[in-house]
Amino acid sequence: VIATLIVVAIAFPLLFFFTGAIVDSRARAREAPFRALLGNARFESLMDGAGGVPHYLGASLRAPDFTLPMQGGGEWKLSDHRGKVIVLNFWTVTCRPCIQEMPTIELLAEIIEPWGDVEVVAVSTDRNWDEVETIIARNTRITSLLDADREVVNGSFGTRLFPETWIIDADGVIRFRYDGALDWSDPVALDLIRAYRSARQASARR
Repeated sequence: VIATLIVVAIAFPLLFFFTGAIVDSRARAREAPFRALLGNARFESLMDGAGGVPHYLGASLRAPDFTLPMQGGGEWKLSDHRGKVIVLNFWTVTCRPCIQEMPTIELLAEIIEPWGDVEVVAVSTDRNWDEVETIIARNTRITSLLDADREVVNGSFGTRLFPETWIIDADGVIRFRYDGALDWSDPVALDLIRAYRSARQASARR
């Protein structure tokens, strides 16, 4: 009996420590893409509830619904695409970082195409499609939209500086905003998008 008590006394703290280490490592793995993109200091401040810029991280704001014309014809409405993670990029041809970033947006659209549950949407605030098509060709995999009056980009989302990229989850909730240019085909960015896919898939299984 004494030997059993000794074993339990030793094993219980070890088990507690081991379980805590596993939980902590999983949390760190989930946080890794955010920390890599935002930096530790800004990530910690966002987790503490600090708003403002740069960037946004949360799960309490629903994306405003909108409808805009699509490149090649037709209209695209955000709420019609519930069930998909939306990577929403705001840009303009007068923004050099936007133009430098756009090939990575195009590559992201190519990478995620087989996934089926993520859509890459680029909203231009330029005057017409002729300006847009100096950068985004008609055969693009990107869903290319035009907001010439900036009613959506400025009015609904409050964006003033470009590029700005939002990630909206499958339920239409804004989860992440990145202010500035980024290589969206980078593995870290892909891991971030996968995290929101995984959250949806896990919720569906429950």
